[in-house]
Amino acid sequence: MMAFRSDAPFESLAAKHGTPFYVYDAQAIVAHARALRASLPDHVDLLYCVKANANRAIVELLAREVQGLDVSSGGELAFVRSLGFPGATISFAGPGKGIPELRLAIREGSSISVESPTELERIIAIAAEEDLTARVAIRVNPKSTSKAFGMRMGGHASAFGVAEEDALPVVRRALAAPGVSLEGFHVFAGTQCLDTAALAENARQTLDLAAHFMSETGARFTHVNLGGGFGVPYFEGQPDLDAGEAGRAVGAVIDERRMQDARFMSMRFVLELGRYLIGRFGTYVARVVDVKETRGKRIVVLDGGMNHVFPATGNFGQLVKKNYPIVNLSRDGDPVLQDIVGPLCTPIDSLARELQLPAAQIGDLIAFLHVGAYSYAASPLLFLGHATPPELLWDGSVERLVRPSFTMAHFA
Repeated sequence: MMAFRSDAPFESLAAKHGTPFYVYDAQAIVAHARALRASLPDHVDLLYCVKANANRAIVELLAREVQGLDVSSGGELAFVRSLGFPGATISFAGPGKGIPELRLAIREGSSISVESPTELERIIAIAAEEDLTARVAIRVNPKSTSKAFGMRMGGHASAFGVAEEDALPVVRRALAAPGVSLEGFHVFAGTQCLDTAALAENARQTLDLAAHFMSETGARFTHVNLGGGFGVPYFEGQPDLDAGEAGRAVGAVIDERRMQDARFMSMRFVLELGRYLIGRFGTYVARVVDVKETRGKRIVVLDGGMNHVFPATGNFGQLVKKNYPIVNLSRDGDPVLQDIVGPLCTPIDSLARELQLPAAQIGDLIAFLHVGAYSYAASPLLFLGHATPPELLWDGSVERLVRPSFTMAHFA
């Protein structure tokens, strides 16, 4: 595994902003997005999944590199619209969209991924009330999904999408319903795939399904959303997924299908990526406040923990708890076994177990790498009333505070 490490001056950032804090490497984020974009055919659009990291500066930075945004709630939709992004460039997916959220998406002209027959009926009713046309895609849960995906949303009973074997009547209903424009076909089979061949095969299976549903119903989709799934290596032994290689492999599958089937020639193809665009380029930095030698263990206590970087505890989708890439920024030396914990009064606040690291001392800075996605956004920030970590954007020469620290008083 190649762990990305920014050249940001962590010690000076800690002296200026205090600890803990997040820092994101703007130059690396842009370079990575451009490398992926350059590897893909022009008829493939990239969407940034806002749920991965909804910091305004990150969204605005990536929005210049992609063709649209993917949101998963009415709150995210309202947020990105407030930043000036056109509703027509926004895709809205998620299994529990409420009526106010659907109404907002229809009013804004965003594409709605239909997750169930009953959701489609709600969309039809709201479109009639608003006297507007709802733009929709049918999200299908395929019968099988590659085991190469670390977390699978398809291939089993789930809240995500309409089961493949039940989807034909839903497609036909959307085609016939007044006030509905069926534009897209959507499969998001899983996430955290580090296997290029598996990503290409997933694209092939999705296009096979789209062709099947077009043949059975007469639908003519304007776009096929291939979902995402491009993974980020977190643990020892995991390979890095090369942007150019992955993009070319998926692009080749799409181009092959376009040559074989004229129905695909006028389509757009969509990849919705969050973790892959931002995950490797965020670092969480905390300071050691205590070190204990107790019952044969060396326990290192930080001033930030699961309230700030929850996925490092292993409780966010991991089947087996493994240590994130972690470095001691303050010292070199022979590694020793130690456990890393946060300051919270719960045993869940365990951030690394039997980690081999130069022996941390009180005052050292400890960095968690590859935490640009689903870290700040997925952490219980208000738990026990500690201040939230500030977020910084590093551009290679200077940092910018892109979200300040908040205390409990802010939320009182």
